[in-house]
Amino acid sequence: MSNKKKGLAFSLITLMLVATACGGNNGNANGSASPSASTGATASASGSAPASESAAPTEAPKVTMTIQYPKPDNTESIALEDSKIKRFQEKYPNVTIKKNDWQYAPSEIGIKMAAHQAQSWFNTFATEGKTLSEHQWAADLTTLMANYEHANDFNQKLLEPMTIDGKLFALPNDGYIMNVMINKKLFESKNVPLPTSDWTWDDFYNAAKATADPAKGIAGFAIMAKGNEGGWNWTNFLYQAGGQAEAVADGKVSSAFNSDAGVKAMEFLKKLRWEANALPQNWALNYNETYNVFKQGRAAMVIGQKIEDSVNQAGMKKDDLLVLPMPSMEKGGAHVGVMGGNYRVINPQESPEVQQAAFDYLTLDYFNQSGLDELKRILDERKSNNQVYFWDPTSVYFNIDSDYGNQMKDIISQYPDTVFSVDEQTVSTMSGQPEATYNAQDYYAAITTAMQAILSDKNADPKTELDKAAKKFDTEVLSKIKVE
Repeated sequence: MSNKKKGLAFSLITLMLVATACGGNNGNANGSASPSASTGATASASGSAPASESAAPTEAPKVTMTIQYPKPDNTESIALEDSKIKRFQEKYPNVTIKKNDWQYAPSEIGIKMAAHQAQSWFNTFATEGKTLSEHQWAADLTTLMANYEHANDFNQKLLEPMTIDGKLFALPNDGYIMNVMINKKLFESKNVPLPTSDWTWDDFYNAAKATADPAKGIAGFAIMAKGNEGGWNWTNFLYQAGGQAEAVADGKVSSAFNSDAGVKAMEFLKKLRWEANALPQNWALNYNETYNVFKQGRAAMVIGQKIEDSVNQAGMKKDDLLVLPMPSMEKGGAHVGVMGGNYRVINPQESPEVQQAAFDYLTLDYFNQSGLDELKRILDERKSNNQVYFWDPTSVYFNIDSDYGNQMKDIISQYPDTVFSVDEQTVSTMSGQPEATYNAQDYYAAITTAMQAILSDKNADPKTELDKAAKKFDTEVLSKIKVE
């Protein structure tokens, strides 16, 4: 969920993915966290100045810029941001930087903009492009990008969610395609074979059922189901079944998730809950709670990845973890996962000078030697601390096969014991589908309501609950949208 991360989102401490919005958390659905926001995001998501401003002018006018700073408990991201601030101010001494740790939330952005309290730049999620552009809460970056020497070197797929009517409203920081994180030790303790990248819903179901141990408080699969991130997680199964969240016809938007595909996806969730008894007994988990259950060794599988947190903070072993693509509904089908990411928005209320400074800050390390140096510095630091670094080639802001991408891969290859890489077979199997185009957070909320009905009552009917959610979503939200 792109605010939610999260996700699954994905980690651009690692200079990339994702994860993790989730459906509002971390990346994702309700804006409280993002699978998509990761500790590594800051490192690679910085940038170089436009070609016309490769260095700060000697007599550059003094400007003050407020940046989005990490929360106090996010020590790794604070260290990365402080390093970036130091390097930026060496290059642009005319810019004074102020720190503000407000994190984007769909319910708060309007208030922040009305009060002129939003930072000069802030993180948002892939779901928010239309909302931000229509309310003029994001600056049009088209001209700034036109003057930027690396404008054509970006991962074009990651630019799409924030390109509205031919105009760009945010820079990609990292992206993600939702996947599944597996605790191999729980599989081994039950003598359950590890699934492979070509697995199906049946394989997923059997693995979840076989690894669950309700008497010991161990779930085979923990899905987010408390807030908007629940809908973010479930949408993966909707896409795998061939469904869509919304439909557009005759200038109107309407729900499409209460289709046959939606019913199949909800029936699958119902089976996991009531037949397999594979979910946590307390299944109403939010983004952070779901990953905490996993990190505590109480869930064999979760959607999304938190490799760095699991190893660096929770003490899990790198070799005990596995990342696989989402399962396909049937053998030979597509392994589709929700695709989202974290994006950097520049505040349109700022002066042109501040907007330029924000652009220069965001692209400080992009495509530059400084970005390569920063990656190597992070990897050296992780190695010395016996920590891991997550590398997902699908999530980076740059074209992975470009000269810059190849330089990144060369550095990564020098740290085999430090880097947790998504294997090539998984990468080649993964397929991404963007989040809902219109009011994605409201969509996720509607789905979560239906999920909760199914998970709390074994007699609840998937079609009935999806129809109820669709009717409410159409009436209260989508009916008010006009598509030109």
